[in-house]
Amino acid sequence: MLVANADTTSPHDLVAGSRRLRHAVHHRHDSSELFDSLADLDEGVLDVLRDDPDAATAFWLNLHGALVERARSSGAREWCRVAGVRVDAATAFHGILRAGRWKHGFGYLPHPFADRFERRHRLRDLDARVHFAVLAARHAPGLSVTYTAANVDGELDAVARAYLDATAEHLPSAGVVRVPRVFLWYRGDFGGRSGILSLLAEYDVVPADASPRLSYTAASPAAGSERAPERPPEDPQ
Repeated sequence: MLVANADTTSPHDLVAGSRRLRHAVHHRHDSSELFDSLADLDEGVLDVLRDDPDAATAFWLNLHGALVERARSSGAREWCRVAGVRVDAATAFHGILRAGRWKHGFGYLPHPFADRFERRHRLRDLDARVHFAVLAARHAPGLSVTYTAANVDGELDAVARAYLDATAEHLPSAGVVRVPRVFLWYRGDFGGRSGILSLLAEYDVVPADASPRLSYTAASPAAGSERAPERPPEDPQ
């Protein structure tokens, strides 16, 4: 899966390996050797992701998606070993993709108990669109994709637009926009109310000059009657 040598392994190599893992899990192929190779990595190999935030984002999104999908299809627990360290889906999301923000801080507080692995590998900056990628992986796999180092920005843009198209609704006559509760649970990640409205305008949910009241719903784009959970995503069961 991966070339375990920091001198020869590029960020794109790591992302390609994570995409193979996600693909194998999605198609229910035997992924044990892929997970084993991830566990056997020298941790220094992961350091090449530090200077390539696009590759780092794609790598950890693919790993998160693989863990969630494996658990959904086989009942396995949502964790694996990465470079010998136990990493679960919540750590990949909160500790790394959310750039070390605390899952109980509404997006405004850093994680006060981050471990050494999280501090070493977390992204420097948060791209709030990772929330839609994580929600899609967990609740709407039809919207979920594998992410590439070369085009992760466009891929995040597409999943954000698809998720909001399916879950957000502007009601101009009532002066309200209905939005998924992720905006409430992690409002600091989105820049508070003004940031949320700016993002909704960017994705054509509301006009740029609109200032509706936010109404938080449990709507999910998942097929059938499945709905988003009443607890924040990645919270312990």
